[in-house]
Amino acid sequence: MKVNVVIDIEMCIVQKEYQWKDYPYEHEIIQIGAVMMDEEYEICGEFSSYVRPKYGRIDHFIQELTGISDRDILEAPNLEKALDNMLSWLAGHEVTFYSWSKTDYVQITREIQAKGIDEEKMEMFLDKEHWADYQQIAGKRFGKPWRMSLEDALMFAEIEPEGKQHDGLVDARNTARLIAKMEKNPESRFLQDRLEKEKNEEQLGTSLGSLLGNIRI
Repeated sequence: MKVNVVIDIEMCIVQKEYQWKDYPYEHEIIQIGAVMMDEEYEICGEFSSYVRPKYGRIDHFIQELTGISDRDILEAPNLEKALDNMLSWLAGHEVTFYSWSKTDYVQITREIQAKGIDEEKMEMFLDKEHWADYQQIAGKRFGKPWRMSLEDALMFAEIEPEGKQHDGLVDARNTARLIAKMEKNPESRFLQDRLEKEKNEEQLGTSLGSLLGNIRI
């Protein structure tokens, strides 16, 4: 079965003593959220896992931003086990991954390689052809050349965000709702179309009002 899977990760900051030595990156995954949609873009499953970092720590800023605490990750699986669990969840499906920007793909790939995780086993995550950047797709659709935030894209699509931002599963759900609406309405630009219609109607009304106002009986 072909499915579309939206992935969103949350990350912590890697401690300075590890950077450029044991682990050459600034961030490390602490949560993976994913939402599965069928070929008709109907949600048919969810996956969420905290991830215990090897080099990073959750500081006050990250805890405030994500709501994730040291207690949440204390007994969480490491990245390899979390990805193994996700592969089991995905078993039997032909998967296209969607993410908001390329960050999720890049970070997952970096950590698999830096931590010596079996790349053959993780081929599904590493194959760039399996991934689509919906931030780029939405930006083109709405005519916005900058890197749109998910919040802005939801506003343009006239979708009210649900839940707290920067929770992996919540952000994946909201991204899935955005993708479903846009893919089911491929010609619509939603808010922009409505505003343009209202503007045209207002201009027409003003023109008619001016015309009628100049008529003398």
